Amino acid sequence: MKWFFFLLLAAVSGAARILGHGVVSDPTGSALLALGCLVIGGLLAGDLALRARLPRVTGYLLLGMVAGPYAVGLETVADADFLRLFEELALGLIALTAGGEFRLAGLRSRGGLLGAITGAHLMIMPLVATVMWALFSWRPFIGPLSSSELLAAAMLLGVVAVAVSPATTIAVITELRARGEVTEIVLATTVLKDLLILLLFTWVNALAHAWLAGQRTTLGALAGVGWEIVGSLAVGVVLGALLGLYMKHVGQFIPLTVLALALVSAEMARSAHLEHLLVCMAAGFTVRNLFVREAATFLDALEQSSPPIYIIFFALVGGGFNLGILLTMWIPAVLYVSCRMIAIWLCTVVPATVVGAARSVRQHAWGGFVAQAGLSLGLATRIQREHPGFGDMVALLIVASVVVNQLVGPVLWARTLRAAGETNEP
Repeated sequence: MKWFFFLLLAAVSGAARILGHGVVSDPTGSALLALGCLVIGGLLAGDLALRARLPRVTGYLLLGMVAGPYAVGLETVADADFLRLFEELALGLIALTAGGEFRLAGLRSRGGLLGAITGAHLMIMPLVATVMWALFSWRPFIGPLSSSELLAAAMLLGVVAVAVSPATTIAVITELRARGEVTEIVLATTVLKDLLILLLFTWVNALAHAWLAGQRTTLGALAGVGWEIVGSLAVGVVLGALLGLYMKHVGQFIPLTVLALALVSAEMARSAHLEHLLVCMAAGFTVRNLFVREAATFLDALEQSSPPIYIIFFALVGGGFNLGILLTMWIPAVLYVSCRMIAIWLCTVVPATVVGAARSVRQHAWGGFVAQAGLSLGLATRIQREHPGFGDMVALLIVASVVVNQLVGPVLWARTLRAAGETNEP
């Protein structure tokens, strides 16, 4: 029945656009048609991806590429601009989830090993950035760039290379009923990195804007970025505390309240020059750790409110990229993915060996850090929107690498858990 409604809606939408009736001249009507196609088609694409043992987000992304303005055309560029609200909502929910997954009490037993691997993984950024800078200096895969644009593009790619997918990590653990040291270290490191990557991206992105504007990187500029980060975190803590108190004393319409918090964060970030992702991350962290009894309700609310927003967001992300250009990016994408994977292996094995971790951690843990998904795509969207000079091509490169990592990462993580002997499959 879903397929019937999707095909019917797609046929109506296509016919209206071809015939040029008033529905497509009205931005609202056109956007609503596109929204219906993306939601129903996204549900079907997610189910197909799941049957192929792939994350649902891969299906949403591919659906957006096919239905987007550069392919079938069920969604236009104007529709994407009209539906930008869902982008802000999705980014806020992704950051709230990242903060909500970070539980301080669960990390105390393996603090030394966790700190060593997490700290080493931050070195992935300069390693990958250096390689990509050298690559783009040799061959202008993303177009002719000035020295400032080249440095900014390489640094932003380095930051995104650090990101992992907590959702994919948790999904594979749940499916295989995995328990053990490798499972716990990879999961804890993944969540902690999700928090740090937002701080790192905020800092590097602000520096990139300064470089592109021809401004010198002074201590004053760095301090300004620092105050933006501190202010965003402070506002997030306040919003998280208010949400926690609301859940504790009122407890009604929690999923809608979570969506409202994401919208409030986006508006405050726009008007007060704060960082939307950091505000929501701090809010999620506050609820998770200060309101322990309400934490489960908060996570359930995120789970209930996120799926339809994620479908639209990832479909819009996929629709924003030209398939023809994307195919031309396969060489730098393969090099980017390979460089990132080598850096992950190096930055996991070395600290685990130095700290004296168990053999299973030293040999197998690196395989759990390959998958990428929502946060990486969210950062790609930010780069595309804020850096018009090179953002489109850099975002295309990130999306191409995320698709590869989403195909390879879950399979490699499952093999890692089996090799470590930590699965309890039925």
